[in-house]
Amino acid sequence: MSNLKPFLIVFITLQLLTAGAGWWSYQRALTTQQSQLQQLANQLIEHLQAQPESNAEILTLAQNLTGLPQLRLQILAVDGSTVMAAGQVHENALSLQVPLADGRQLQLATAKISFPWWWLLMSAAFAVAAGLGFQLQERRQQLSYQRLWQVLPNNNQQTETAPSDVKPLVEAIRHLVNQQHCSDQELQRLQQQLGQLEQTQAEHNHEQAQQLMLVQQRQLHLNRDLVCWQLLAAQTQQMNEAEVRLWLALLLWRQQTEKAQQPVVLSLSHWFASALREIQHSWPQHLLLLPDEDPATTRCQVVLDGGLLRNLMFALLQALRPLVDGQEVTLSYRLESGTRDKLQLKFQYTGRSLSARSRQILLQGPCAEPQWSDIAFELCHLLVKQLDAELQIQELADLGTRVTCNLPVIGRDRQQSKRFQSLVVFDPRPGRLDIWRQSLHGVSEQVVATATMAELNQALHSRLIDTIVVHLHEDSLNAADVKQLQLLSLRYQLVLFTYPLAKAAVDGMMCSAQFDSPLLLAELQDLPQPGCQFANQQLLIVDDNQTNLSFVRAMLEGQGINIDFAMTGQEALKLASNSRYQLILMDIQLPDISGVEVTKRIRQLRHHQQTIILAFTGHALPEEAASFRLAGMDDVMIKPLDARKIAHILSRVRPETETQ
Repeated sequence: MSNLKPFLIVFITLQLLTAGAGWWSYQRALTTQQSQLQQLANQLIEHLQAQPESNAEILTLAQNLTGLPQLRLQILAVDGSTVMAAGQVHENALSLQVPLADGRQLQLATAKISFPWWWLLMSAAFAVAAGLGFQLQERRQQLSYQRLWQVLPNNNQQTETAPSDVKPLVEAIRHLVNQQHCSDQELQRLQQQLGQLEQTQAEHNHEQAQQLMLVQQRQLHLNRDLVCWQLLAAQTQQMNEAEVRLWLALLLWRQQTEKAQQPVVLSLSHWFASALREIQHSWPQHLLLLPDEDPATTRCQVVLDGGLLRNLMFALLQALRPLVDGQEVTLSYRLESGTRDKLQLKFQYTGRSLSARSRQILLQGPCAEPQWSDIAFELCHLLVKQLDAELQIQELADLGTRVTCNLPVIGRDRQQSKRFQSLVVFDPRPGRLDIWRQSLHGVSEQVVATATMAELNQALHSRLIDTIVVHLHEDSLNAADVKQLQLLSLRYQLVLFTYPLAKAAVDGMMCSAQFDSPLLLAELQDLPQPGCQFANQQLLIVDDNQTNLSFVRAMLEGQGINIDFAMTGQEALKLASNSRYQLILMDIQLPDISGVEVTKRIRQLRHHQQTIILAFTGHALPEEAASFRLAGMDDVMIKPLDARKIAHILSRVRPETETQ
């Protein structure tokens, strides 16, 4: 069958060439006929200009001049009407129209040579017949192959019954089929191996590409780290030790290749206090970090990576510090509960706005050729990304800026009562009172905020106050105010938050606790409840005579009583401020302050309102005893002590086991 295909192709090609030759011959005849018409027209124009003749004569002349069959001649006037017409031509005529010198038109027409359709039809018929014959022969050969295929090796029964003259062919075909089957299997196996090799090579190439990309990223990271270390080294001379330590921690974290969060359960207020105190050591003392704390966080815990969040807090404060024009930066945090707990940190200051470059680094990431001022913003961006947090920047052109950081946390409630029942806060800066009032509700049921000593005294007289909280930051108090606070420290539990350089002015205060400014909730949370901080010493003996003190110690030794001794009024006041006594023996004549004045001051202490105070003197007239009682003493005990007086003291003092 394959031998017929070239023959069919050659035959069809010849038919196409024949058809093409017929078409070319037809076009050539048309061109010749048109040329003859043009020559005839030229001759007739010359003849008509020489002498006019009749129509028949002109037609006869035209037929004599050319051999064109069925010639038709017309002369048209200028307006298009027929002047002369001779001869007839059927439809499909070849015509020619030429102008005469006088404006008339000469029109010649002759029968057009017919197209040789019969030749094309015959060529097409031959081609179709050849194609059909080829298809018929191919079909017959396929049927022959099918009959032969039925006796192939897959059908042994028909192979044996095949004619003897076909058996050699069948055996040959069987052998070829087996070889083809083996070849197909081998080809399939090789294709599978090739596919596996290609897949392995592709995986290897992909792995190498990833390793190369990681190496390139690591190289870029190391180059960036080197730049950061170089910039830090150039700035260390202008930093204190705490600031350098925090910067080192930040850059060491940045240098880690694998940065994973390490969340732990912690108290948010305690974390904030710890982070702020650590950052405060690296912060300018004149610039107050003013905390605006969420009072609800004192009764809950959160799960977060405190170290990362502290680093973010430090980096953001370092980035914003050069822009601050005011005297304080407000730091606030709020814990929002819902379908997903969220911690919101806000940094607000008065001063210049962030530059476009700093904003881009903070929100989008590092830029090329960093400066030292860019490093803090770059670290902020990396920390925000590591904490899965979001940053928002709100600013009023060069007046104030607020940067808000929202990060997901897990909140846990814990049952904890408030530390104080009633608390008064004193701060000479009225602008801070609203912040203190709101925050301190986290540790006290009632909070009174005061900005002047008059307001403080009024609050103390009109309310039952547990504790006084005083916050001073670069605020100078006059001597009268300091003296009033010293007196109040004898009567109330006073907690002082003060600027380090101002501590000398308040050293005389009997403070229950003293901290650096600013005021932080966690440090108040860790204080004992009012009254619980006093040691339960049972007996205080105040006498400036060492012999008397030794005698009393010997008399009461072995009685199971906790005894304190004081030889001056100031020493007695200090002991009374820090301890709760059941009975006090007060000498009247003391070297610095009289026993009467010391008694008056001790009575102003809330935890000594019910303490028994006995005047311990060598003599006492009735009017003197009356003055002692007016000062707050309960009775008079005349020196020296004896067994009866010792028994009286022991009856007034509960045994130590009862005290516990």
